[in-house]
Amino acid sequence: MINTMKQRVINLVDTMPKGAELSWTADLKENQFAWVTLNEVEDLPLFAEKILPEGRLVTISACNAKAEDKKAFHEVCYHFVMKGMSVTVTVLPTGVEPTVPSITQWHKSADWTEREMAESYGIIVSNHPNPRPLFLHETVQSEAMERLVPLSTMTNSASTNSLWEKIMGEKGEES
Repeated sequence: MINTMKQRVINLVDTMPKGAELSWTADLKENQFAWVTLNEVEDLPLFAEKILPEGRLVTISACNAKAEDKKAFHEVCYHFVMKGMSVTVTVLPTGVEPTVPSITQWHKSADWTEREMAESYGIIVSNHPNPRPLFLHETVQSEAMERLVPLSTMTNSASTNSLWEKIMGEKGEES
């Protein structure tokens, strides 16, 4: 079964119009893991469609791009499973605003994950059937996961009245 799925992944990668890189790893129990990097993000919908019916999407993760990749701030990894074999597909969002195409049309499990990625990391998911925010209120800026609060600010505010004074001051009340 695994050899059949392995050949299926090889054939799938070969059909990508813009090309893709494929590598394999195995764990100590000889479980096979496929690692696919698509050369162009535009091939993602085709991959998502062609991995069916054996493949299903498990989750999507966004992370910082590798340091040597100067053209992207994030990379997005789509984690599929095909009859027990893990297949991770990595793409680099493109455009002035980082953009990836939605794969919700083929994998319904992508719906919430794509929406969360959009609001947490500011990655635009084009052609998403339901692009409204998932967790954050419309008044909260996107890219919430990108903001860093220095530990010194957090601990200062936690151990003094400054945080409370700031909150009450924004509400127009006296502390």
